[in-house]
Amino acid sequence: MDQLITLYHECCTTYHVEPNETVVGEIEKASHGDHQTKTFNLSSLSIPEAQYTVLGKIFSRDFLFTSIHLNDCNLSNEALQAFLHGLVANTTCKTLELKGNRIHGAGTEALAQVLRRNQTLQNLRLEWNQIGAMDSPAFSSFCDALSMNKSLIELDLRNNDISHVGGSELAAVLKRNVTLRILDLRWNNIGPVGGRALLAVCQSNSTLNEIQLTGNNVPDDIMENINNALAKNTEKRQVHFGHSKNMAVIARQLQNVHTEKDRQITSVLQRVSIQEQAMLKANRSLADKVKKLQDTLNDRKLAFNAVSAKNALLEADITVATQQYNDAQHDIKKLKIEKDQLLHQTRRDYQQEKDGLFNIQEKLQRDLNESLETQRRLSEKVHDLERKNETLQTTVHELREAITVNDRDHHLKIASLDDENQRLKLKHKEDLKDHELMSTRESQRLKESYETREQSLKEQVTKLENFRTALEREVNSLKSTISTQKLNYEENFQQEKLRLKNEEEKKQHELQDRISSLTTTREDLESRYGQQLLCNREFQQKINFQLVEIETLKRQIESVQTSNLSKDTEILESREKLKTDFEKRLRLIQKDIDTNTELKDRIKQLENDLKDQRFNDRNTIRELETRLADIQTKLNQREQEVSRLRHDEERRLHFLRTAMLDYIGRGTKAN
Repeated sequence: MDQLITLYHECCTTYHVEPNETVVGEIEKASHGDHQTKTFNLSSLSIPEAQYTVLGKIFSRDFLFTSIHLNDCNLSNEALQAFLHGLVANTTCKTLELKGNRIHGAGTEALAQVLRRNQTLQNLRLEWNQIGAMDSPAFSSFCDALSMNKSLIELDLRNNDISHVGGSELAAVLKRNVTLRILDLRWNNIGPVGGRALLAVCQSNSTLNEIQLTGNNVPDDIMENINNALAKNTEKRQVHFGHSKNMAVIARQLQNVHTEKDRQITSVLQRVSIQEQAMLKANRSLADKVKKLQDTLNDRKLAFNAVSAKNALLEADITVATQQYNDAQHDIKKLKIEKDQLLHQTRRDYQQEKDGLFNIQEKLQRDLNESLETQRRLSEKVHDLERKNETLQTTVHELREAITVNDRDHHLKIASLDDENQRLKLKHKEDLKDHELMSTRESQRLKESYETREQSLKEQVTKLENFRTALEREVNSLKSTISTQKLNYEENFQQEKLRLKNEEEKKQHELQDRISSLTTTREDLESRYGQQLLCNREFQQKINFQLVEIETLKRQIESVQTSNLSKDTEILESREKLKTDFEKRLRLIQKDIDTNTELKDRIKQLENDLKDQRFNDRNTIRELETRLADIQTKLNQREQEVSRLRHDEERRLHFLRTAMLDYIGRGTKAN
């Protein structure tokens, strides 16, 4: 701590800056804390800009502070650049908070430099700044630096004026970043475009755990899909963690088995070397005893007894070697059982993956049935429109008949009026002369009213005819558009179905080929294991043959007692035979050891192949999930189009209903 304070004073004198009591107090405060997390906090404090240059130099060599808080300090771009330039070389700070400093332009570039070169920072909080304002090139460099960073886990970008372009750039970056887990983008302006880009990232990037998008005008369905994808990522990570944990346990167990085998093999080799030394000693003692047998017969008897004792030791060593061989066979059986268990596990995993694919296919079939059901409903609506059109035609026909009836009534009334006029002329000839002017005026008025009424009725009939033709044209256009959309949808659906079917068949063929290759490798291992058993049987036969030879040697030693001259030669021959046979046995044991090492290497290779197979299967599952998500988005788009058409049809029906009501109201008023 004293070193840090002296370093601060030295930097102040170097840059001709007066030491600040607040900074000194923060440095001294960290010295009195007992906890390991040391925080340097200047939030909501205003200090001279030159102090940030000094702080940058200090933090470039700092080894104490793990968290730096500079929230709401109203930093200028120059002060921020000077401070972050020193933070580039820092290897201790894990949390950096720069909230509410209006960072933009050159400040964003300085943050990009920190993300490129600092591989210690894990938590970066930048809320209430202007990093994404106007989609500046500085934000693009910030995104590029984020793609290169390998240590950042949590990033807070709330209220940073990030538009849909910035959201798309962040999504492109997150496809390459494999360490970031939490991203906070609340209260920006990402919109549906950025939301869809982030949804695609969540479906491909399995590292992200949490993305917060409140206040970004992102639709609810996209938010729900993002949350579902992140939940799947967490489940996959948990499964992967459990699987890696199990694999680590299995690897440790295999390592223990391998070390035990190596220890047993080394012990066998040590015993063999001890036996060789014993044989050499026995050969030397036999040579000495042969020399002594040449002197006296008693010495020969003693040498014979020594040789018989050595033969007994050899028999005991041979029994020990057979026991070790049996133990090795037992271990090989255990390895075979473990291999069968691994094969059974892979088959079970393959069956589960196959069931998952069948479930996905059933889900697609259900979606297809739902789309066909919606299409059927649309066709029913078209039939309803046709029925309504027919009812309108019937109403028009009834209105025409009513018009003809009204015309006939008017003609009858005119005829009755003419008759009444003639009768009045004959009866009141004098009165008619007086009222002639009045009657002519009345008849003229009636004729004019009749003509105006007839003209208005004709205009209404023409309007109804034009309206009916317009409705017929509109219904025909709707029928044609719906039929074309239906055909296009069916063609696209059939193509998508064939493509999915072909891809699924291809994947099944590939999996079957891999299973066949695994079965062939298993059969090869079984054949090699049979060959190993045959070699072991031959080795047992050779041991039996050696026992028979030892019995013959015993008989030869007994014949040595009968003749002295033949005894010397027979002892020399038996010694040479024993030496050659023992060398042969050593060679056979070495071959068995080599075959065991080859089997171990083969088992390791099979384990690696199984790991590669599981990795490939996981990749295929991820590809299928992305394709299903694409199909789901297409179906959502089709549903939106159908809802739009439904809304248009409802508006047209409403328009027709209002027109009919207006027409009926006018007819009632006219009557």
